[in-house]
Amino acid sequence: MFAEVAVDFPDTHARTFTYLAPPGMAVVPGDLVWVPFGPRTIQGVVFGLVEQSPVEETRPIMQRVVDGPFISPQRLAVARWIAEHYRSTLYAACSMMLPSGSQTRLRHWITRARAPEAATGDLKPRDLRALEYASADRRIRKDRLARRLGRGGAAVVDRLVRRGYLAATAEWERPRISAQYLDIVVLAVPAEQARAEADDHRGGRSQRRAELLDWLATDPPGETRSRLAKRFGPAAVKAVLDSGLARLERVHMDRDPLRHYAVQQQFPFEPTPAQAGAIEAIVAAVTATEASADPARFLLFGITGSGKTEVYLQAAEACVAAGKRVLVLVPEIALTPQTLRRFASRFPGKVALLHSGLSDGERFDQWWRVRGGDYPVVLGSRGAVFAPIDNLGLVVIDEEHEWTYKQHDQSPRYHARDVAEQLCRETGAALVAGSATPDLITFRRTERGEYRLLRLPRRTTPGSLSETDPASIGHAGVRIIDMRDELRAGHIHMLSRPLIDGMRDSLNAGGRVILFMNRRGAASFVQCRDCGAVRGCRRCDTSLTYHNASGDGSPARLVCHYCNYSVQAGRACPACGGAQVRRMGPGTQAVADAVLDYFPRVNVIRWDSDAARTAKDHIDIMERFESGESTVLVGTQMVAKGLDIPAVTLVGVVSADTGLAVPDFRAGERAFQVLAQVAGRAGRGRQGGQVLMQTFQPEHYVIRAAALQDYEAFYRTEIELRSRYASPPFTRLIRLMYTDPDPVEAQGTAVEAAKAFRHEQSVSGETSVEVIGPTPAFPLRVRGMYRWHIVLKGPRPEALLDMAPVGRGWITDVDPVSLL
Repeated sequence: MFAEVAVDFPDTHARTFTYLAPPGMAVVPGDLVWVPFGPRTIQGVVFGLVEQSPVEETRPIMQRVVDGPFISPQRLAVARWIAEHYRSTLYAACSMMLPSGSQTRLRHWITRARAPEAATGDLKPRDLRALEYASADRRIRKDRLARRLGRGGAAVVDRLVRRGYLAATAEWERPRISAQYLDIVVLAVPAEQARAEADDHRGGRSQRRAELLDWLATDPPGETRSRLAKRFGPAAVKAVLDSGLARLERVHMDRDPLRHYAVQQQFPFEPTPAQAGAIEAIVAAVTATEASADPARFLLFGITGSGKTEVYLQAAEACVAAGKRVLVLVPEIALTPQTLRRFASRFPGKVALLHSGLSDGERFDQWWRVRGGDYPVVLGSRGAVFAPIDNLGLVVIDEEHEWTYKQHDQSPRYHARDVAEQLCRETGAALVAGSATPDLITFRRTERGEYRLLRLPRRTTPGSLSETDPASIGHAGVRIIDMRDELRAGHIHMLSRPLIDGMRDSLNAGGRVILFMNRRGAASFVQCRDCGAVRGCRRCDTSLTYHNASGDGSPARLVCHYCNYSVQAGRACPACGGAQVRRMGPGTQAVADAVLDYFPRVNVIRWDSDAARTAKDHIDIMERFESGESTVLVGTQMVAKGLDIPAVTLVGVVSADTGLAVPDFRAGERAFQVLAQVAGRAGRGRQGGQVLMQTFQPEHYVIRAAALQDYEAFYRTEIELRSRYASPPFTRLIRLMYTDPDPVEAQGTAVEAAKAFRHEQSVSGETSVEVIGPTPAFPLRVRGMYRWHIVLKGPRPEALLDMAPVGRGWITDVDPVSLL
């Protein structure tokens, strides 16, 4: 029997290699194995088994990782689709489906041979240096020895091993993460006997032993020997164990990320007619007995506060009742606690949590418990789409428009929504994508019949406006503030007079305020008024952002938001020595300071990636604001995503123009989405609410549509622009980027690649794909690497890429969400 194995090796093709499955090794598709690959031993995933090998010579599989298979046949099919669609290796696509710690390594250890086969007279200086580092009595890891020798050190070590100067041995490394076990003290005799023994020892010097036996006889939760020793004394614990009355029992300890969550079970609410219709349609698809080649896909299009989560919950309840399981995806870790609380209260003890904010041990335990079927509901960020859920019946993608569903920092650069669609095709599960501001491409697909549109046109919260105003049914009132009028009136502060008055009224009435500013720090850049110089990052072609002095006494700093380079902010210009250094382009820190200028007694809290770096930070900020400890929340896009806090009566958008001038085809869509979403945070309680948008472009179609909360008006304008300029969804894009520390090499390689594409076009007659570029990326230099990119644009841009594939060093981003 032969196995087709996808190996962990950089490759330009999504392919497998054939290996012999040794007799007695029960290998099945989805197994994780170790295989020889050239001179190395690497990991691979078995994709299939064949009776006849397609190649003449095959090498045997070395080892099968226990506890497999790790990947189901349906998910192997999804991995193959990911590799082919996103131009990655099969192993890279599979690696996201494996549990933490499964990638064990074969470590090679080097010792100096006691009797080398040849004299050392013909050895080079680096060879001799390697022999000096190695010892006959103490081994050293091969990779560490190679690093000591510098570039090409591994080849030096291999040569010395072949010639007999060094000896190499291989050992399988223990998994980095594994199940956690504890030895707890339990009774080894009946409780009645333990109480009788306790009576014999009561009083005197054995009193602590009697207390321990009494405690153990009550069948308490397991405790370790060390904890009992602190409570009853080490002598008492030792005496009870030595006498045979108690014993140590090894138990598995589950690292549950929800162990600190206290939730109270809730029951379904009575749905509105619109909600009931949506629930009925989704449940019918979930509980359908006949399998479909194209499972149902729904777009739940509901304005902010219209009760989309209740639809998810009741559909999930029906799915679980039918014996199937549910996957719920949220776009941000910051949103997970609030969504988790709602699902955990409806499904107590039945919700698994998967996101990057968990510890390695928590991810390991959650993965295995999901695989074991312990949880009918799995909730997480984009990576949770790869959770090992069998019998999947429903996939929910909340806030489906969010760009964070797209993986952008490593291959494969997948979009979780597209992967979820493919997963549903393989498993037959129904897909529900929900948003108040859907991705324009998704909404276009509803018009083409690829998604079924379910509408929730009105809010379910008490803050909804009267239905006598059809232009704003279910929305908080929105007022556009023209900042040009503020300047003409001599008011130059970043907070307009209407916004200041609105904050005062809201705070005096006991409400809470959210201020949105889509920039971090205190100022976007600092500039010298004498020479015009702008302080820039030494590793990136971008300006440094000014951050105020922190509360712990750290001085003000200039920080690069691309590479985190940081330098203390001086008062003098380093270019000319001038003292006229000014801060330009306010951020969240500046807004928080401005609030305190007008309301010095108000407790202001910031919510951006500087203030919240971990999942716990996000939870703490939300709890402080929800509880009323802080009454003004200043934040970036985090405050726009899914917050449901009825006490918020005012939302202020400090600069609605931010992002409108970004040179990207999605700039208008992103600006509308974030403005409409942040406006939806107001008016969810009985006090109602209002939204104040400050802008210098009140006539802009994005601003006007966001103020009216009219997605379809925005859609009609935007889709017309996309059609006019042949942008997605009327075409497809593949972005290719080349990076190099040498600017000449980076540009030259990109120019040659573009020539190759155009040459192949002329030879093959492939005119449906447009080659755009090469052009410098923005910013050109990041972390010392110069970046040039090419965009392939057309109905099937991958066709040209197949004809003229790029080599190593290129980043391929299929269906990019941004061209910056």
